[in-house]
Amino acid sequence: MNRRQFTQFAAVTAFLGGISASSAQSKETTAMAKPAPFRISIPQDQVADLKARLQRARWPVEPDGDNWERGIPGSYLRQLSDRWSAFDWARHEAAINRFDQVLFSYEQQDIHAFHVRSPEPGAVPLVLLHGWPSSGLEYLKIFDALANPVAHGGKASDAFHVIAPTMPGFGLSPAATTPGWSMGKVADATLALVSALGYERFAVHGTDMGAGVAGELDARAAGRVIGLHTGTDSDTAVAVASFMKDAALARTDLSEAQKADLAKRFAGMDNRNGYLAIKSSRPKTLGFALNDSPIGQLAWIAEKFAAWTDPDKALIEDAVDLDQFLAIASTYWFGGGGAGSAHAVWESFRAMGWAARTNTPKGVIAFNADDLTRPLLDPQKALSHWTSRSDGGHFPAMELPDVLVADLRTFFSNLRA
Repeated sequence: MNRRQFTQFAAVTAFLGGISASSAQSKETTAMAKPAPFRISIPQDQVADLKARLQRARWPVEPDGDNWERGIPGSYLRQLSDRWSAFDWARHEAAINRFDQVLFSYEQQDIHAFHVRSPEPGAVPLVLLHGWPSSGLEYLKIFDALANPVAHGGKASDAFHVIAPTMPGFGLSPAATTPGWSMGKVADATLALVSALGYERFAVHGTDMGAGVAGELDARAAGRVIGLHTGTDSDTAVAVASFMKDAALARTDLSEAQKADLAKRFAGMDNRNGYLAIKSSRPKTLGFALNDSPIGQLAWIAEKFAAWTDPDKALIEDAVDLDQFLAIASTYWFGGGGAGSAHAVWESFRAMGWAARTNTPKGVIAFNADDLTRPLLDPQKALSHWTSRSDGGHFPAMELPDVLVADLRTFFSNLRA
């Protein structure tokens, strides 16, 4: 496997916490400020500028009409743009600010995090780590149920104190102004944040890049993580296997029918991974375009939301709350999340190395799962907890929030002591 293939494989496999940076030592020795209370407040002139840019967009000629084969169709993107133009940011900003937030400085980099404390005295701290294209806003719909379970069909013993940071450059947290902000460094900052908030032992959940950060965090936390929970989907399982195609297709534990299905799905991986090739090689060039055009930014992330949510849902609004999606799009625009998150992928690809696995209990909930999902991600059935769902997709906290909450409660119920 050459260097490019290895870094691609490592980045995807890190979703399950199996790979982390070559150094798994905690870096909490850096002097850090105490987390400060924070509220989002976007100046009105920035909101007005966004609406003006949307209204004077230049739309390209499309030779294939409403076909999705070449990417998101202009007809659908215009609908999203019109909805975004009418989006009441002030109302949604107020709804976001209903939840307590902090701003934390680590090595001169500001990190935004939701910190939703439970009223229950026995609550366990739970770190929620997001992926791309997302932020801490991905988890808005589950904050209340996790922190106040009695009011949401659970028991007091299910309660969590919720910490949901946003990676630098993903909208809510400012873009990094210095190199080096890989998933490993994000894990260092997250561990420092958890400590600064006064928590010693804690639980962790992550999806997508957030699962990679979760694995890094666990490796650095020296036994402080009580359990590591991951949300994944069938496409991620195939993506992991696609970086070692020959080995996957030679496996003796897969049936011939499974191998044929896998080979067919491998053939479609280039379409899925094109965005990753760009961000991992030329984030700066891409970043200029995304940072200057809200239509470009919208198209870039909307196409992935449409592709990665439940395949039985035709459009974004069929799978998730469209206003929640537009809130994420808004913070990406206001916070430079297009360029910032692209650089974050570039950094993480170049910082990958092998690290020893930990003995921390690990659990997975797999959405849109099929008969290949677990064999590809957990062939020995070694994970202590595995839940398969035929529905859902890449953004479980937005698509099936109640299902995710229930699985988190179940997985951590026996680990709280």
